[in-house]
Amino acid sequence: MPSALDRTTLTGLERLPLAELRTLVREAEAARSQPGGLHRIELPDRAYQLLVKIVQDLADGKAVSPTPAAQELTTQEAEAANFLGVSRQFLVRLLDEGKILFHRVGTHRRVYLKDLLVFRKERDRRCHEAIQELARDAVKEGVYDEF
Repeated sequence: MPSALDRTTLTGLERLPLAELRTLVREAEAARSQPGGLHRIELPDRAYQLLVKIVQDLADGKAVSPTPAAQELTTQEAEAANFLGVSRQFLVRLLDEGKILFHRVGTHRRVYLKDLLVFRKERDRRCHEAIQELARDAVKEGVYDEF
């Protein structure tokens, strides 16, 4: 069974029909606000935009990984640790310190993908802010010129 975080990529030959599908999606997007047509499905805007993004990324040869946010990841298989780019031991420490929500199944820790996404987004935000502050300090101290 594939991992929750396995990505799908297509070969050049497999991507050929996607170029046509991308064209159809673009035409459908242009005609979306117009009434009529043989096949019309009303989709919520967010669902439609997601489908467009998936088709575009696959057609461009990018990896796509559709995964439910409620997907449980294990620390044992290192899925969660790999997702964050950390070691399993470091992940377990984050869990035990309460920095990432988790639950237990028997004696095993389980982490929901949605909780990893929240942690990663916050971690990336803090990192970006720290870099911005360092850059401001360096400019203020004359180490770097302003752009």
